[in-house]
Order: sequence, then structure tokens, then C-alpha cells
Amino acid sequence: MDNGIILSAEKLTKTYGKGDTEVRALDNVDLNIKKGEFVTVIGQSGSGKSTLLHILGAMDTPTSGKLTVDGIDVFSQKEEQLAVYRRRQVGFVFQFFNLIPVMNARENIVLPLLLDGKKPDNDFLEDIIETIGLKDRMKHYPHQLSGGQQQRIAIARALIARPSIILADEPTGNLDSSSGEEIINLLKSSIKKYDQTLVLITHDNHIANQGDRVITIKDGRLYE
Repeated sequence: MDNGIILSAEKLTKTYGKGDTEVRALDNVDLNIKKGEFVTVIGQSGSGKSTLLHILGAMDTPTSGKLTVDGIDVFSQKEEQLAVYRRRQVGFVFQFFNLIPVMNARENIVLPLLLDGKKPDNDFLEDIIETIGLKDRMKHYPHQLSGGQQQRIAIARALIARPSIILADEPTGNLDSSSGEEIINLLKSSIKKYDQTLVLITHDNHIANQGDRVITIKDGRLYE
């Protein structure tokens, strides 16, 4: 895409209800993000930040507007193509980890590839495991891991398909401050190492200020 822009949103709007009961969760959002950038979006509960992230990841659809990611006009695609977009172009990191309890750490990491009918590149897998620093925990199940360790596994899972963009939804919200700091540092070093772009939403000023660029969202509108 032009000028190194990997993600471009034009007039993204998401409304719920109609007439007097209409709520604008997103209100004509324009946003350009460059490849390799770490952008934080900060806002209070109900500001529209989760809606924005879900639309960027095609987990939700806008009422109107356009989203282009890595040259793909995301919402002009059919549902099967959107599923491929979610599996290959985007890596998700959630507040509550979302690991599969009956799978061990290694199985959780490679799950997105298996769902996509692909075999893991073992060298790349080992490199990611080295990066997250949990080589000795690969046979452990989620309940045998601390919250910080579970989030490291979730980050590895987000990285495994080599997506263009990592979308992180309050990734430290369920962790103590020390584990949270480690997770932010890991995300920052991972996107540099693997040449990816990170969009992270938070309500925490300290975390937001670690981004290359901080965007505030209020009542569905963005302010830089």
C-alpha cells in the first residue's frame, strides 16, 4: 500500500438500534497505520475501542465505511474469504487468553495453523517458543500455567501464522502490573523481530504511552 500504510480505515461507522434508540459505537472513523508501527488506542469502557478492534479484525462488520488491510478491501469479501483474512492476516491477543483447556501449550500455539490446514514450520515454531521464554512449559496445560505464562502462549499463537497485524485487546487487563509490563515488552520486541504491526487497546495511560502513537477514542470518535 502507499507510503508504507498497511491499514487504512475510511469513515468506519457502527450503529446499533434505529431512530431515537440509535447508538453510534463508531462514528466516521478514519485511521491510517504504517507497517511496523505500534499504535495504542485508549478509551474508557463504552468508548467504542473494542468495537473498533473487532471491526479491524473482521470479527464484526461496520454499518458503513471501508477497511483496507495489506491491499485487501476487507468487507468487499465473501464470508469464506473473511475467515481466511482472520486466520492469516491478523493475530489476536485477548484479555482472558482464550486458550483451549484440553490442549497443552504447544498445541495451543499451533492451533491456528491446524485450523487452516497447514503444518507448522518447526524452525519458526521453536524460534517463537524461544522468544516467549517458555521452552520448558510446552507440555503444560493452561491450568498449570500462571496468567503471565498463559498470555505468552497466547502471543505465540497470534504470531504463528506470520500475520501482518497483531490486534491486542487489553492484553494486560487480567495480569498484575509486573506480569503486565513483561507482556507489553514481549509484544514490542516480537513485532520488531518478526516485522509486524501492533494495534493495542487499553484504558491504562501508562500502557498507552508506550506506543509509537497514542490515539484516544471517545464516543466512537478518534482523537490524536
